[in-house]
Amino acid sequence: MKKYFLLLLISTIAIHSNAQYVGLTHTEIIKLKSLLKTDKLADKGYSYFKNEAKKALSDNPNPRDTIVSEGHLKGNPDKTASIESMKDYPKIYSLALAYIVDGNAKYLSKAIDYLVSWATVNHPTGNPINDTKLDFLLMGYDMIRAELADADKQRIDNWLITIAEKELLKGKKGKATVFNNWHSHRLKVVGQIGFILNDNKYIDYAVSGIVTQVETNLNPDGSTFDFLERDALHYHLYDLEPLTTLAIIIKRAKGTNEFSYISPKGSSIKKSVDWVLPYVTGEKTHEEYVNSKVAFDKARADNKEPGFAIGHLFQPEKALFLLSLATYFDYSYYSAITKVKKKNNDLADWQLVLNKLMQ
Repeated sequence: MKKYFLLLLISTIAIHSNAQYVGLTHTEIIKLKSLLKTDKLADKGYSYFKNEAKKALSDNPNPRDTIVSEGHLKGNPDKTASIESMKDYPKIYSLALAYIVDGNAKYLSKAIDYLVSWATVNHPTGNPINDTKLDFLLMGYDMIRAELADADKQRIDNWLITIAEKELLKGKKGKATVFNNWHSHRLKVVGQIGFILNDNKYIDYAVSGIVTQVETNLNPDGSTFDFLERDALHYHLYDLEPLTTLAIIIKRAKGTNEFSYISPKGSSIKKSVDWVLPYVTGEKTHEEYVNSKVAFDKARADNKEPGFAIGHLFQPEKALFLLSLATYFDYSYYSAITKVKKKNNDLADWQLVLNKLMQ
């Protein structure tokens, strides 16, 4: 009897240590396979990723030593090269997803090739605006991590630890970037890595940090620090997307609802999502960046970068991804999505499919 309970305990610990809260779990993949037979949105989304996986099989990894993006204007050669390099991230996700759905080992082998290449070549800098783009890579790794040989897993894990440690180092007090949109992205990245590795240091940082960020970055009326600083709904969304993504992961892992949590001063992620709804439905309009306090916003406008012209009207479609994330917690946001959506939005559409699988 004692032996039985010991085996049961070991089994339970193993299951917990391999729990997948960033990517899809084994149970959710089974649900996806079933959903593909009846749900057109799911079938369309998976078909897209499967096709991308097939194309990735004939590509070579293109890791970059240092990602250069944040704070650089479009056309900067290092930024251009970094953007090209980061196209590997969705390839990794596509390969991982194709493998866990179809079971073809060639997709797994190629995904590992990409991951090991990045873990070997890339040197993180602790910039959360650059690191936040790792979403697809991290989701993909989470889904196949248990399949990797120990040496490959350790190499990739060590790389992720370096990313998280650099983020923690750059996230110390003294700058606005410890409470503006940078920190929202930092919390998401560190949290994703923490839950992938089952590392309580990073998990605790993200879970306690999201509560503090709701208090310091979000306002009781629903506006955000970054909206007031940049006078742009673009940055309001940019604050809320990583916080809502992290809230979903925490809800899956711990069962708590940080999306609806109300801080002592009365702010919440939900209030800030609700605050943007009139701009999505057309009841209100907003001219972006007119009163921005950040010089880089003018520099981007002067550089004629699409979507950053001073005074251009906010486009409601830009909120679709945030609303698709928020729908995980409250399906009533779907009505706003249907009012705004005029064409396919692959990222938002796939998130709606993921919501079905994760609930």
